[in-house]
Amino acid sequence: MNGTALKSIAVCSMLLDHTGAVLFPELIWLRYVGRIAFPIYCFLIVEGFVHTRNLAGYMMRLMIFGLLSEVPFDIAFYNTIVYIDYQNVFWTLLLGLFAVSFMSLVRIKDIRIRIPVQILIAVPFGIIAQLAHTDYRWVGVAMISVMYLFRQTEPFRIVGSTVLMLPAFSTSIEYIGALAFIPLHFYNGKRGVDNQLMKWAFYLFYPLHLIALSFIRDKLLWI
Repeated sequence: MNGTALKSIAVCSMLLDHTGAVLFPELIWLRYVGRIAFPIYCFLIVEGFVHTRNLAGYMMRLMIFGLLSEVPFDIAFYNTIVYIDYQNVFWTLLLGLFAVSFMSLVRIKDIRIRIPVQILIAVPFGIIAQLAHTDYRWVGVAMISVMYLFRQTEPFRIVGSTVLMLPAFSTSIEYIGALAFIPLHFYNGKRGVDNQLMKWAFYLFYPLHLIALSFIRDKLLWI
């Protein structure tokens, strides 16, 4: 399973999640299916970091789409143009990318020292996510950091990420996110479809599907 396949699974899962949240809040199963998306996106952020040839450009894309998505996000989930108490997931992904980019600078060979140092480096970015009220907040940054720390050790990656889904940190619905590690297990390390159109389509899908869901919801209210 290549990167394009993983992105497609994440997009479909996210679409069902947001459809449930915006249009059919009584259909809780849609929200459960939607839990699969975020761990996959965290994994893809790490893969993107490892393989990118232009880290600054990667960060800039996340920032631009964070800005472009904020109003559609606020309208879709809070029915207002500006809602300062919760920010869209692009900001969480960006902070996670910043965290792993600084973590990668640690060259200490002894993992007993290196991993604690890298964890400490990630902490400020989790704090920023928490204070800024980004989607998934510090848990999201922590999950991206865990994905990076244990990129080559699947059992540790699964256990570490699953612990972050515990109700003590979010809600019990997040447990379902552990199912994301099934498709992640079959990832073959290949990018998949590699063209500019597909790359931008995945970015654009986020704000566009929120606009579409808001439009459908508002039209249904008039029926």
